[in-house]
Amino acid sequence: ITQENKMTLVSGSPGGLGYAGFVNPSGLPQDIMPLKMQDGPQGFNPYQVELAGTATQFPALLAVAASFSPDVSRKYAEAVADEFVTKGANVLLGPDVEVTRSTMTGRCFETLSGEDPFLGSSLVRPFVQEIQKRGIIATVKHWLDNNQEIYRQTMNSVVGDRAQHEIYMPVFKAAFEAGAAAVMCSYNKVNGDHACENGQILTQLLRDELGFKGYVVSDWGGTHNAEKSAKAGLDVEMPNAQYYHDIPGLIQNGTLDAAILDKMATHVLSSMYFSGHFDGLFPPEKFGALGHMPATTDAHRAVALNTIIESAILLKNKGDTLPLTTSGLKIALIGRYCNQTEDKALQQGSVYSGGGSGFVMTTRSISPLQGVQDFIKDAEISFSADASAAEGADVAVICAAAHSEEGWDRKNLSLPEAADLVVKLRALSGAAALKVVILASAPGAVTTEWLHGADAALLLFEPGEQVGPAIARLLTGAASPSGRLPVSLPEVDEDRFTKWQYPGLCADNSWCEQMIANFSEDVLVGYRWNNAQDVPSAFPFGFGLSYTQFEFTDLHASCSGASASVTFRVSNVGSRAGTAVPQLYIGFRSLRPVLRQLRAFKKVTLAPGETADVIFALSDEDWSFWDTPQARWVSALTLGEDVRVSVGSSSTELPLTATLPCVLPRRKLAKASLR
Repeated sequence: ITQENKMTLVSGSPGGLGYAGFVNPSGLPQDIMPLKMQDGPQGFNPYQVELAGTATQFPALLAVAASFSPDVSRKYAEAVADEFVTKGANVLLGPDVEVTRSTMTGRCFETLSGEDPFLGSSLVRPFVQEIQKRGIIATVKHWLDNNQEIYRQTMNSVVGDRAQHEIYMPVFKAAFEAGAAAVMCSYNKVNGDHACENGQILTQLLRDELGFKGYVVSDWGGTHNAEKSAKAGLDVEMPNAQYYHDIPGLIQNGTLDAAILDKMATHVLSSMYFSGHFDGLFPPEKFGALGHMPATTDAHRAVALNTIIESAILLKNKGDTLPLTTSGLKIALIGRYCNQTEDKALQQGSVYSGGGSGFVMTTRSISPLQGVQDFIKDAEISFSADASAAEGADVAVICAAAHSEEGWDRKNLSLPEAADLVVKLRALSGAAALKVVILASAPGAVTTEWLHGADAALLLFEPGEQVGPAIARLLTGAASPSGRLPVSLPEVDEDRFTKWQYPGLCADNSWCEQMIANFSEDVLVGYRWNNAQDVPSAFPFGFGLSYTQFEFTDLHASCSGASASVTFRVSNVGSRAGTAVPQLYIGFRSLRPVLRQLRAFKKVTLAPGETADVIFALSDEDWSFWDTPQARWVSALTLGEDVRVSVGSSSTELPLTATLPCVLPRRKLAKASLR
């Protein structure tokens, strides 16, 4: 193909017709579809108010993370892919997989990883596989260290090698291994250079170390210099060729080798070929479909509903307040957001969905009040924005929501109105007999100072349009909450970062566009920091109650070569069916300062009195760490270190522990210990 043809492969075109952008290749057979790119990973965002309701407003990806379920991730991605096919989009700009460093970040709700790379890796594989098998290119984002929104286009993330390899890169690696054919570079600088013109991360880490073969696309407006970006490894500039239009001239004057353009074009063509674009995998009859096509279905809304239920986290349930036996009850829904899913005060997004490119406009939201009224027919339901409707009620259900959006970070981690409404409910006459339940919707972590005055609390992560039906089912026990925290919930006074760490500072100790965020906490991210610093969270990573109780017993560990097997039993010792989420954490000396990290989990649904055997298979990867001086992964066993496994219901509740009985042959141990 000609140089002009090649340029069409690396040059974006602005969006329109309900899409975020296009790549329109020339010189290819006429039956090859152009790349029609669209946000986002949480459903098809048509960007036009008149198209609201044509796509499903799914829960946020953080809700998928809270499900701790690869199957939920797979079904979610399958439904999203269905709608992309219907609307004729063959490139999905997602999933977002950044590991959450600071819970204040404005896009925390968009990440599939929460605060743990193993959780994210386990969930991104089925997500990517479902997208790619439909002939849609999954574009994993944002590479790399895009962990805050404050001055995101100019700030500099200073990150060490070990943190890159152990915390921030693994989920991307898992996505590429699952077949993700594209990756989006981020706005921020990494160790001094913009991500989209950074050879260390685009070539050394991405291609040389991870072996990525697909194309790299810039975030919209993330390119700053054609020569630097092309040489560093950026393949496609979006939303247009503002800088890449200079490439032919750079080749002509000898500044840029023509082989670089060949490589860029090859990456795009390789991704298209791998994704079935030359084989008709994306339905040819959908080539001409536009973003206005109706795509949401009852089946997709059922997926959205199930995702909320699977990700709902029961934080408190004093005296088995939930589920409610509704017959004859007087139930008051308290708080304006019980009857409101839109709020004009929000710049982007809605009450139950975060704002930005990942937002899906809808006309189909069902409020908590409507959901409860539609589902509960044997109780008296009332509502007030203030506490008044709870006078004389048996149960008061508070609806409270925090919000965040793309473009800036959160100001705090509070849950607006929750504490005030609890105080007012407890001041009512007859309050001693009143049961108070809090339904909290959040874009990430929240502080929980409002919890002490409540009898029960459920936490949902940006649940989307099916919030009402989900809440009704969770309150009544028609469905049981089975989510676990993908991010730790901090105490109000937690002091995790210095200002130099987050959000960063400039040389004069002030905020400015060129601020530097020093990731000097290194690998102590999320619960790893809490454990190492002995600073307990209010609620730890992995936490979540059930409407029943579980016991973990009979832990056994065995080894075979460089592999290990851990078995134990999970028993439902309560009176209701429910879902346990046993989690396995591993620790060894060279992992320090990290004490332990998640390396296995599984959802186990059990009837009352039922017991199940659980088996976790482990390998050398699970007890390896990144040795920075050697610039390679090293197994703790090759160093003769003990590897300790701990099993339980969260990152801190780990009643079962054992040391793996794995021993390497002496000659292998001696050879491996030579530094």
